[in-house]
Amino acid sequence: MAKEKAVKAVEVIKQNLVIQNDYQNVITMGTTNNKMNQNFMLIVGNELQNGTTQKEAEYSMKSLLKDVNIRPIVLPNHVPSIPTACLIMQQFQAEIENIKASEILALAVRTLYDVKASGVKSAIAGCKTYAELDEKILTKKESQERDNKSKVKTDVKDLAKNITFEAVIDNLNDYLKAISLKDKKTTEPAKLNDVIAKLYTIHQNSVGAKVKVKA
Repeated sequence: MAKEKAVKAVEVIKQNLVIQNDYQNVITMGTTNNKMNQNFMLIVGNELQNGTTQKEAEYSMKSLLKDVNIRPIVLPNHVPSIPTACLIMQQFQAEIENIKASEILALAVRTLYDVKASGVKSAIAGCKTYAELDEKILTKKESQERDNKSKVKTDVKDLAKNITFEAVIDNLNDYLKAISLKDKKTTEPAKLNDVIAKLYTIHQNSVGAKVKVKA
């Protein structure tokens, strides 16, 4: 008896006609029309608030980009950042007219990377001007470097539970042997002094303080 082939369910994604209609205008006229691009972001933000999912918004935009030679300013992959862009435009209404939609989107992306979704509203509300927000928010690279440092610190704390101090000393010694100490310097001598003090304490704990005995 022949085996029946399993039929894969096809996911049906709803298209938002409000987004589609406005995006068609953006594609036709909006590459240099800053106000139109800003208004489109506000429309998408409003539709997302009213129940349209990010996936539906992206799909609604993507379906119109086939055979389009000149890419619009606002693209489907910008959808996750559009709610943040809307908050920025609402907070700094008096300044937005002279700021490019592409710059607002770029700042929205940076803001999400820097303060994460949970901190977006307070970060934007805490700034009096667009320029202040732009100055305070880290670049994507800076945010990634900070997050990586934080992750390393967390990893070290977890690993410290299972690593002996002898293993730390062995690895530090191997590292110092592998490099040239002749011209080696640190930009943070205070931190080095702190480490040396801790190592000295461990040394004293291990061998005991030497006591001079008078004859």
